[in-house]
Formats: sequence, structure tokens, C-alpha cells
Amino acid sequence: MYTVIQCLTQDHSLGLVALAALVCVVGSSLSALMAGRLRQTSRSRMAVQIALTSLIVGGTVWTTHFIAMLAYDPGYQHGYDPVITGLSLCLAVLGMGGANTIFALSKNNMIGIAAAGGLFGLSVSSMHYLGMVGFLLPGVVDWKLGHLAASIILGATIGAGAYLHIASRTNRHAWIASAGLMTLAICTMHFTGMAAISVKLSPLYPFPAEVISDTTLGLLILGVMAIILMIGFAALSIETKLESEAQDRLEHAALHDPLTGMPNRMSLTRKAEALTRLLKHNRTEKVAVLTLDLNLFKEINDLYGHAAGDAVLRTVAQRLSDAMEEGEYIARTGGDEFIAFKQGFRRVEQAIAFAERLQALVVEPVDFENTSAIVGVAIGVATSINEGRDIESLIHKSDVAMYRAKADAERHVCLFNATMEEHSRERLQLVNDLRQACIAGDQFELVYQLQNDLGSLAPVGFEVLLRWDHPTKGRIRPDIFIPIAEETGLIREIGLWVLRTACAEAADWPTNHSVAVNVAPQQLMQPSFVEHVSDILFETGLAAERLELEITEASIIDDQVHTLKVMQQLKNMGLRIAMDDFGTGYSSLAMLQTFPFDKIKIDRSFVQDVHKNDQRAAIVRSTLLLGAALNIPVLAEGVEVEDELQFLRSEKCASVQGFYFGKPMTRDEMRRIVEASEQAKIA
Repeated sequence: MYTVIQCLTQDHSLGLVALAALVCVVGSSLSALMAGRLRQTSRSRMAVQIALTSLIVGGTVWTTHFIAMLAYDPGYQHGYDPVITGLSLCLAVLGMGGANTIFALSKNNMIGIAAAGGLFGLSVSSMHYLGMVGFLLPGVVDWKLGHLAASIILGATIGAGAYLHIASRTNRHAWIASAGLMTLAICTMHFTGMAAISVKLSPLYPFPAEVISDTTLGLLILGVMAIILMIGFAALSIETKLESEAQDRLEHAALHDPLTGMPNRMSLTRKAEALTRLLKHNRTEKVAVLTLDLNLFKEINDLYGHAAGDAVLRTVAQRLSDAMEEGEYIARTGGDEFIAFKQGFRRVEQAIAFAERLQALVVEPVDFENTSAIVGVAIGVATSINEGRDIESLIHKSDVAMYRAKADAERHVCLFNATMEEHSRERLQLVNDLRQACIAGDQFELVYQLQNDLGSLAPVGFEVLLRWDHPTKGRIRPDIFIPIAEETGLIREIGLWVLRTACAEAADWPTNHSVAVNVAPQQLMQPSFVEHVSDILFETGLAAERLELEITEASIIDDQVHTLKVMQQLKNMGLRIAMDDFGTGYSSLAMLQTFPFDKIKIDRSFVQDVHKNDQRAAIVRSTLLLGAALNIPVLAEGVEVEDELQFLRSEKCASVQGFYFGKPMTRDEMRRIVEASEQAKIA
């Protein structure tokens, strides 16, 4: 160690040593940064990246060595062989190329990474000692083997440590320590190696005439290193900028909705987390949460197609985004739903005013494809003034308020209150109870609505209707639990139970009365629905022609191609298919032309008071004429009084059902009618 220090302090110009150290630090820092990127580089760019990194590392080692050699003053004439000096640079670059290739390919193999670092140190040693061969002087060099071996071992060991640190860095500033280890490896190896030499002057070794002088070598070194560093810094700068731009694009894509460009759910989550921290540390800060859900958007999709729906969403999103002011934020969370935040207000009325401003923007007509449409919006509002300071809770409460606004046609903006939360809890409990009812299987009951031939008024069939007898709440109305079953998907399981039970019951009748079963849209979407129907008919033994499936227009519009395929398969099995609630949709004529219906059922809303309402009478007449033209029999629902019956008879309606013939019957009541019908036939 003393010999090394003595060599450094007594045989070297400390100013040039400092310059060598500076070049080494700068080059090592750049080398560490670029070497660290090798492990993230794609295969297509890896070769170029390795070559560039190796040029910078090799150039750093070579420049450090020869600036330090310029600092070395042996006290006699000396020079440098140009060929060997050039070869030493090539050797340094090639050696670093091998080290960086191993490093890049080793991934998480610590042995391979250490081997790459070791090769780095050996390349430094090889370049150093080849360069010393080109160090010309009038005499011979004696080598101290101990120092020579120590220099090689130190270079390889510290080099291995440098590369291991590059591979395991855990933060963006870890490259500093890696650059320090690289610098230490280069400088330790060099000065230990310089301490290993002693020169014996001899007149037998004349000084060569054509050598590179110190001045020439100095200029050459600085020129080469300047070029290498400029290339390195330019490449690093370009790559860093490209990575930054790519990262920005990825982050923007991750945080924004691709259709509308608005912040998405992930962005909303980040914003919510930031607001949570703000509310926690600033007790005076207030936040309002608004949940927005568009009305009539599904109808636009169904009428004009999804491209039109996308155009409407983009327009609405642009309006909402442009309207955001300081302290306001809005994100699209999926489909036609948005969530907005507002800060910097004092009174609840200000949050309501914000909601009304957004509502006014949404209801402005939207132009697309030479068409204009108006969509509405339901907005729920919850504020930290009255509803707590937990953002997730406020989002939930604003969602509850939005559903209340959606259910009330007269209210577009609804402020959350405790009554809504209670209603929400009751609904969640009802969902859970309905799920348990599906598992238990003993809470559901079928009732039977009689269908009669209008000419003879004789029974021709029954429509089965589902009832739910809750164990504690009693009978739950269908208009309450059926929508819940459809929203949760439980309708698929319930629908199969209804179909199986109805078919089993009808198969046991002594007559050939038909049985009509409603089919929900979710059931038609099931890939196995046709197979389920076939299995049920086989299990129960019911003739296919006695089963009538009732399908609404909504079931068809969601996926017309799939629904048509399913209906054709059902028809091939011998089943009959009725269009239910005819007239309540918006494309009934198109449906009748395209789909193979066996019956049309006029909705009860058109039959009620048809004898004294000219508009309803016109709708019923046109439906009956349409059915006659297409050779499709028509059944009128909701007949309750004699005048309605007489009107339908005069218009030659085929069959009817409604309270005129009695309310939906229990199984036993229905059985008595079936048996009486059979006896009347026998008589």
C-alpha cells in the first residue's frame, strides 16, 4: 500500500491525476447509467445498446489510463507506440463488449452478473498492461509480481461488485454508487499496476525516433474522449427523452378512457386517494361527489347502432370536460356513467348548482350522422358537509342518490339523505334474500293466468306467472323482485326453475292446453339455453307444440343475430314463440318481418278502455290488421270489462286474457278448470 501511495504522490502530477479522476468519474457515471438500461432493453435494440455502452466504458478506461500515464513522470525521455496505443483502445472496447453482453443476457443470474463484472475488471487490466507495452523508454521494465497480481484481482473484484450493484439497484439514484465502484475499480487497478513497475535504464536501448509525444497523446486522448462522451450523452439524452415520452403515453393511456379521452376509473382512484389525504389533514376542506348516469343512452345504441352511441358519449364527455373549473374534476367510470368531484365550496347549494350546470350541458341536443338526439342524465350528490369525510363512502352515497334520481322522472338531481341509504340497505338485503331463495328452492310459486278463445270463450291455455313468498316479509311483488333478478343475473336460474316447473305441471294435465312461459333477455343470451329447453322437454315428457315461450322486443334488440339463431333452433324443436308486450317498443314491425313469431300479444296498456279511447282503438285495430296480413294470431292482454271484450270480438281478435276471466290462479284452482274442460269435452 505504501508503494502505491508513494508512486501516486511522488511520481505523478497531481493536477493530471485529478483530471484523470474527473474523466473517470464522468465516464463511469455515464457507463453505469447505460449499463443499467441494458437489462430493460428489447432484443431488437440490445446489440446497438451493448456496442454504445461498451464504447463509452472502454473509452473511459482507456482515457483514464493514458491521462494518468501523462501524469506519470519517470524522469527520463519516453513516448508511446501509436499502434499498440490504438490496439489498447480496441482491446478495452472489445473486452467491455463481452462484459456487457454477459451482463445483459444474465438477467437475474447473479453468477453471470458477477462474471460480467469480473470480465470488466480483467478488461481494464488487459488494456492497462497492453498500453504499458506501448510505453517506450530507453531501458527495460521490471515487474513486481505481487503488485501486478493485486492490481488484476482488485480490478476484477471491485468490477464484479459494481455490476452486481447495477443489477440490484432499488431506486433511481442507485447508479451513483455503481459509478463510484466502477471508478474505484479503474483507478485502483491503474495505480496499483503503476506501482508494480520499476525501470532500469540502459544505453543498449536507444529511444525510438517515431513515437507519440505526451502533447500529441494528450490531444488525441482528449479528442477521443470528447467524441465518445458527446455520443454517449447524446444517446442517453435521446433514449431518456424517448422513454419519458413513452412513459407519458403509457401513463396517459392507463389513466384516460380511450373513447372519450376523459380520466378513467384508475385516474379516479388516484384522485380519490389524494382527496382522502386532503380531508384527513385539512378539517376545513369540503368535497362533493356527484355520480352521473345518462338516460336514454341504451335506446340510442339500439336505434342507431354503437357508432352513434360512441359519438354521443364523445360529445357529452367533451362538454363535461370543457366545463370543469378550478377545484372540479370528472371521470368516466364505464359505460354511460361518470363521477365528478368538487372542492372549494362552502354550502351544499353550491354542489347542487354544480350538478345542475352539468345536467344542463348533457341535455343539450347531440348531432350525429345527420340526426339529432337528446339524452337525459340522473345525478346523485353527496357532500362531506353532511355525509362524512370518507371519499369511498361519499361515492357510494352519491351512487345511491343517483339511482333515486333515475327512478323519479321528475328529479334530475338528487341529494343523498339517510332514507335513501336505508332503502339501499333494504335492496341489498332483498338481493341476498333472493339469492338464498334460489338456493332453497321452496319460496317460489307459480300462478296461472287463463287464456281464452275469443269466439267460444273456452280456455285454450295458461300463462305461468312467478310469485315469491318471502319467509318473513310475505309475498314480494313481481315488479320489485323481477328487476332485481334481471340486474343480478339470478333471472337465469329462476327462469329455468319456472320453465321446468311449468312443463312438469302441464305434462300432467289431462288436456292439451298450452302453457306460456316468459323468457328474460339474459336467458336468451345463455349459450346453453336451447339445450336446457330440450332437456326439460325430455325430462318432463311435455310435447314441444304445447310450450309457448314469450319474448319481448328488448330480448331481441340486444343481439338480433344471436336471438334469431336461438329462435330458429327453438322453432325447429316444435315450440311456439310469442312476441310479448307488442306496441311498447319502437321497432315492432321490423321484428315481425324478421323473426318467426307464432303469436302477437297486445300489451294491456292499449287494451284498457280501448272502447272509449280512439288512439288505443286505432293501435289495436292496426295490430290486428297487421297480424291478419302476416297470418299471425293476436292475443289481447289485460281484458277486464265486457265492453273491452266486445270491442276485441268485433275486430276479430283471436284470443284474450285478463281479470275479466279471473285473477291469476293457484295450482289447485287451475287444475279444477283443466279437469272441467276435459269433462266438458267428454260430455
